[in-house]
Amino acid sequence: MGRNAWYNLPEEVVEMVFAYLPISEVFKLRLVCKQWKSILTSKSFMELWTNLSPPNPWFLVYHSSDVLSAYDPCYSTWTNMPVYERCVLDSRQVLLMASAGGLLCFRNRNAEYPTLIVCNPLTKTHKVLPEMLHIRYIDIVGMVADKTTNSYKILVTGTSESSTDESITEVYDSRLGRWIYHCNSKQEFLQFWYEVHAIWLEGFFYCLAMPVTAAQGYRLLRYNMEARKWDDLDVKMPSHDIRCPSLLICRGRLLLAAKIVEDYSIRSICIWELKMDCLQWVRIDVMPGEVLSKIHLPYFLILQCQGNNNLICFSTHRGWQSLLYDLSDRSWRWLPENRADARFRAIGRNNLVGMPYEPSLAATV
Repeated sequence: MGRNAWYNLPEEVVEMVFAYLPISEVFKLRLVCKQWKSILTSKSFMELWTNLSPPNPWFLVYHSSDVLSAYDPCYSTWTNMPVYERCVLDSRQVLLMASAGGLLCFRNRNAEYPTLIVCNPLTKTHKVLPEMLHIRYIDIVGMVADKTTNSYKILVTGTSESSTDESITEVYDSRLGRWIYHCNSKQEFLQFWYEVHAIWLEGFFYCLAMPVTAAQGYRLLRYNMEARKWDDLDVKMPSHDIRCPSLLICRGRLLLAAKIVEDYSIRSICIWELKMDCLQWVRIDVMPGEVLSKIHLPYFLILQCQGNNNLICFSTHRGWQSLLYDLSDRSWRWLPENRADARFRAIGRNNLVGMPYEPSLAATV
């Protein structure tokens, strides 16, 4: 093939070839020439890329004042996304709450009433959602996307007043462009000290939290979207010494990852699976001692976990000191250093993100 033969190919053939590339390469090729930029930013290409490009979920590990640092396990590379600049957000005024279908959901900080903002950092689009119907104080946030309809829903449970014991659940439907009232509840297990992230699995939102009035410790809660009802599943935690528990979804399995603390030291870091037929946590693996000894994590500091496909990402307060666990072969491997953002060798607990993210050129806000 001659040197210029590539440029003589029909545009639809070029689109087909480019559609199999990972998103990081697509952005690099946009800089090659005006012709390629025109092709790679066209609506037809973005639809084709969405249909043909193999799934490539990232892990959002930590953030700084100007970027979100994401790790791509398929190519073992870091990407530092200038999300706040691309989506016209002030990093000091927003807090990342949820992620689904290539979209990120932020909440405003230091405002009288909460406002949610949804953005797609790849397409540089964002949308400020309308004010919620009744909720003024947020306790739970969850997000789910539907690729078939290119739509999403956001679940919020909270209260209308800081002193009330009545929780309200509302759902934002992007197809309708408005909030829908779902239910009220006076269940004590819905009152928390902090905001909780809910994850989606087969028609239900799940979250793990320690209610204000619960003496039993962490509770596994489930919201039935169809029945519009919250339930405390009354699942016994696998250990009373559990710390920093994280709920994960991996290949349709509901997992729990956490550290076990005894006598002010970390005894182990374990992974459990919830057996739905008996609602019991069953341990499936434990971090090897030689790996645990290299983490150097004080017992009181945060351990953040997130899951996607067969992988679980463990992150500590040292954002660069993270590792992956592969469920398929039960292997552990360290993430490489994020050399492009080397200033974050040590970060605060509030900089940890701990969310899976699947880049999308087609997801709309």
